[in-house]
Amino acid sequence: MSQLNYFGRGLRAGLPIMLGYIPVAMAFGIAGASLGLSAWELIATSLIVYAGAGQFFILASLQLGTPLVTMVLLVTLLNARHLLYGPIIEKYLPKGLKNRLVKAFYLTDEVFATCYVGMGKVENAARGSWYMGLGILAWLSWATGTAIGVFAGDELLKAFPVVEKTLGFALPAMFVAVTVQSIQPPMLKAMAAGVVITIGVVSLGFPTLAILVGAFGACLFYTPGDDNAKV
Repeated sequence: MSQLNYFGRGLRAGLPIMLGYIPVAMAFGIAGASLGLSAWELIATSLIVYAGAGQFFILASLQLGTPLVTMVLLVTLLNARHLLYGPIIEKYLPKGLKNRLVKAFYLTDEVFATCYVGMGKVENAARGSWYMGLGILAWLSWATGTAIGVFAGDELLKAFPVVEKTLGFALPAMFVAVTVQSIQPPMLKAMAAGVVITIGVVSLGFPTLAILVGAFGACLFYTPGDDNAKV
């Protein structure tokens, strides 16, 4: 099978992500437009920053008048969890710093979960093409959803009021579905530890740190090689 075919398989693997990203990105576009940001500012943010929850945090920070340096640091901290994703999949991708930096740009929670489940089914030499198909579709879906929210969001909500109720639900539902597929019994101890630590940090009043600290805690309780991951 050619590299182009594997790129196409990556695109197909990304279809569930597309269905989750577009409505949530629409919500970002609608919210950003309501704050007075221009269409191109919002679309450029989705194309360049591409940070999901981090982008909503940016909108909230703008409302509160948070200093730019503080905003950047907090968004960086929020996305630091990706440092835990990279080492799991990087050894299965082509070598070279340039190649890996390009692929790192497309790494999100949902892309990682999809890779964890599906990359093991792809031939070693074609994993880079498969990953790029998956990552590019996810990225373009997020930018497209933002554009729809900016240019047509208000009209869609007026015509279909039920859409507003589903905008924030689609992405969590999709991520939970993809994540559940990757869970294996030996992971349960680490997952339970991560949940307990995350709840503990939230209860102490540090919700921004909770996910990152919980993830590191789960790693401490996880023994490499305990599961039969396919990647």
